[in-house]
Amino acid sequence: MNETTTGQCLCGASSFSVTEPHKFAIQCYCRDCQHVSGGGHLPQIGVARAAFSSAGPVKTYTQKSDAGSDLFFSFCAECGSPLFKATGKAADLVFIYPGALSHPPEVDFGNHVFESSRQPWDKG
Repeated sequence: MNETTTGQCLCGASSFSVTEPHKFAIQCYCRDCQHVSGGGHLPQIGVARAAFSSAGPVKTYTQKSDAGSDLFFSFCAECGSPLFKATGKAADLVFIYPGALSHPPEVDFGNHVFESSRQPWDKG
């Protein structure tokens, strides 16, 4: 991701932008991400909170992780599209969902986390 990267929800009411390159990318297999994605895993791109901004009607749901930290899942308040999340464990980061990006970059999602929760039918 170079320069300004943008994303939006399905209906276009909510959007976000990032003005710096991403820090890392992961495939997360935790149960929370399975619930958010409706699938077996959720790809995420970690970006600096200071370089991130959002606009439009965003609703945030707070959930405690299995490890006890706060997770903040943000969705479009109009259409319900998942857009990004944050965690109290890494307050300087935002995790954007690449499916919401206007022009998804070629990113290596080779870093897999919480594989102990991976569903046997999810080949990643």
